[in-house]
Amino acid sequence: MASGREAGIRIRPMDYLDLDPVRELRSAVRWAADPRAFDLLRGIRHSRWAVAETRGGGLAGMVGAVPLGGIGILCHLAVHERYRRVGLGAELTSWAVVYLRSRGADAVRLYSTPEAEKLYRAMGFRAATPRIVYRLEGASRGPACRPRSRDAGYRAGLLKTSDVPEVCGLDRWSYGADRSALIFATLRLHPGRGIVVREASGRVKGYLVLSTTPHATHIGPFMASTPGVARVLLARALEDQRTTPVEVTVPGPPESPAHALLGEFGFTARRDRLRMELGTPPGPLTPGLEQYGTTAYLAT
Repeated sequence: MASGREAGIRIRPMDYLDLDPVRELRSAVRWAADPRAFDLLRGIRHSRWAVAETRGGGLAGMVGAVPLGGIGILCHLAVHERYRRVGLGAELTSWAVVYLRSRGADAVRLYSTPEAEKLYRAMGFRAATPRIVYRLEGASRGPACRPRSRDAGYRAGLLKTSDVPEVCGLDRWSYGADRSALIFATLRLHPGRGIVVREASGRVKGYLVLSTTPHATHIGPFMASTPGVARVLLARALEDQRTTPVEVTVPGPPESPAHALLGEFGFTARRDRLRMELGTPPGPLTPGLEQYGTTAYLAT
């Protein structure tokens, strides 16, 4: 079967004139993700995007590459059904991997649909952990929302602009990669929608960000030093969320304390995409915060 190049398709960087055709492509492939995710990620410094252009000037596919220091994120890979099975997905994936490697990524991370797993495995990606989406319907949270006596030493409050540098620094040490651009971009899109927890000494012990879409409120990133801190954060986040469903995406692994905590609050789980990685991701630089929920706009 002919390759994308043999079929007259070329991979090139995306430009401003591609935005309308990209929207058409995303509609054609029934892209279900929040369209604001693309707009947010496109504005992050050093992110790069490519499109697959046909001889007639139409778009056959697209892909995004977002470097976060030691981890690079491959995202928004889409191929029009008319141009599948000619190797175009592999070409777009290779383009993103080469760029992310050039930006110093030790590992390239993505979340795969079941249909695409075979492609990524053939390119050297390995399965890491399934992504679990937790959803809470209605206003009833039960006793979990009431603070416990052992959590009384923690203070939860709105995340202020002055808190962001400290939060981003702690996040980087705990996560192992620099997500500051993503955190800043999310807070710009949803100002005043962050919560931070400090202990009596004033040290930050956890934080989360809320993002509201027409269909749900999403929590993430969500980081905490202990399950008790995570409980305080989640209880505060749910105080004003009485009508829309609330979702938290947990990237795993199965032993993560996030699963038990969200079950305690009444969230129900469904298995989502599979996280796959190429290379070895850097670990936390120092013991710090544990990830209870990933970002709302990027599979990190």
